[in-house]
Parts: sequence; structure tokens; C-alpha cells
Amino acid sequence: MKKVIFLFSIISLLMVALACNLPITTKTEVTALPPDKTVTDTPGSPEVPTDEPPAQEPTAEDPLTDEPFVCNEHMTLGSAFGVEFCTPTAIASGFTQAMIPEKLPDLNNAPWDFNPDTIEIVLTDYPIDNLYHDPMILIYPIDDFIALGENIEGIVTNLETLLADQPPNPDTIPFLPIYNAAQMMQGNVSYLDFRNGSGVRFITQYGQAAAPISNDCATYSFMGLTDNGQYFVSATFPINHELFYPDVLTEPAEGWEIFSENFMGYINNMESELAMQQPESFIPNLQLLDEMMSSFLIPVDTLP
Repeated sequence: MKKVIFLFSIISLLMVALACNLPITTKTEVTALPPDKTVTDTPGSPEVPTDEPPAQEPTAEDPLTDEPFVCNEHMTLGSAFGVEFCTPTAIASGFTQAMIPEKLPDLNNAPWDFNPDTIEIVLTDYPIDNLYHDPMILIYPIDDFIALGENIEGIVTNLETLLADQPPNPDTIPFLPIYNAAQMMQGNVSYLDFRNGSGVRFITQYGQAAAPISNDCATYSFMGLTDNGQYFVSATFPINHELFYPDVLTEPAEGWEIFSENFMGYINNMESELAMQQPESFIPNLQLLDEMMSSFLIPVDTLP
């Protein structure tokens, strides 16, 4: 009896083997998996069809791209010569843009009066005025600027060092454009990153003599560099505060002579008092200006 069962088993195996070689098409039923399950290949398992294209590894020719940038709800996205940034609606209705052409050094002009091709962005309907500064952002190509003046490289290098070390109370902050005046104050110093670079913002005022920090001269300034070392970003925005004099010509109560003698004490005290002020106590709000500068993206070869 056991021999008969054994013989029958051999015959059944031969029939299965022959069936494997016959041209018969079969269907594989795929059961849908719950959302939290995935299909993994195992030896001999059928391939599970999918509607999604196969994933491709990123290459240098096909880099991954970031998600589209979205401004905060109180800001408007804009672009000037490919430079992208957000403008706070509370301080500007928009902006104008211009390409300032290269100006070569000339013995007939002031020694600081030169520039490469430069992008200029000026905010419109800004809430306050200033004697010397528009609410403006300038974007310089660094190599082109250095080629025009030997002192520019030192300014760029000093800013690189400052941004790397980030001292809380620097004695001076590298600044472009060059002014025929001294940087009188470095108040409310803060280091900010923007979308493809970093910089430093501070409250300052330029002057040629001891003068009070005033609502018609003081500025919020931002000096920054792109991560690739290609561009220098310079921004100046008029700024007001109740601690400032109404205007630069208002004579201090103690008189000009005593004020001049004690000028550095006045500046040190002003910096200390400003450090204790809230951002919204300034006009405009410092936080809005910080958000604007942090939103900048300056693409490679914006200025060829």
C-alpha cells in the first residue's frame, strides 16, 4: 500500500513539473494595503504595480529645489532684477528698482565716489523722512567693486570677520557705500541670517562733528554678504525714537561746547538706553525691518 502511495506521489510531481513549462498566463491578485503599510520585495514575491513614477536620485544637473518661499501674512513678496524679498505692508506700499551703472574712480571726483553696476531698491510711501538717506537697499557684486578700489577688499574682509566672530558690542561696523563722515554709534546690534547669506543690523548715524542722535539723521542699517561671497548687501532705513533729538541742529541743554567734551559718554549712554527699548518703540518697528532683511534671496549671477 505504501508503494502505491509513493508511486502516485511521483506521478503527481511529474505532472506539476510539466505544467510549469506550458505557455499558460496567470493573474496575480494584489490586495490593497492600509495607508500605514508598505510593500517590500522578497525573493519570489510578485511585483506590486504602482501609479507613481520610480524615485530618482538627485544629480548635479537635476538638483532638488526648495519649496516656494511664502512671506508672513503682513508682507508682500516682490522681485527686483531677480532678487526676491518681502516688503512689510505697514511701512511701504511697494518699491522702485534701478540698475545704477558702473562709475569709475576719477581724479575729478571724491576718492570714494565710485561703484560697480549696482542694484538699487527704494521703498515707496515709507513713513518717515531723513536728511541724508532714502529707505534703500543696495546690492553690489563684490569682485567688481574690489577691482575699482583697493580699500573695498578690506571692508569686505572686515565684515566677514565680524559675521564670523559676532561680537555683541563692536567698535565699528564695516559699511558700504563709503561716506565722507564718521560712524557715530553702533546701537541695538543684532546678527541676522537671510535666505542665502548673513549680516548685521544696527542703529547708527554718520556725522563730521559731535552731534546729537536725531530723528532726521539716524538710520537702521544692515550690512550683509551672500554665502557664496558674490554679493554685498547694504540697507539703510530712516528710524525715529523718542530718545532721539528732534533734529541734528537742536542745541543740547548744556550747550555745544560741553556736549562735545562729553560726546563719547553721551554715545555710550544712548547705546545702553536703546538696548533696553522694545522693537515696537521705534518707528518703524525694528522687527518688521528685520523680517524684511531676513527674507532676501540673491540668486547667483544676478549681476553678471
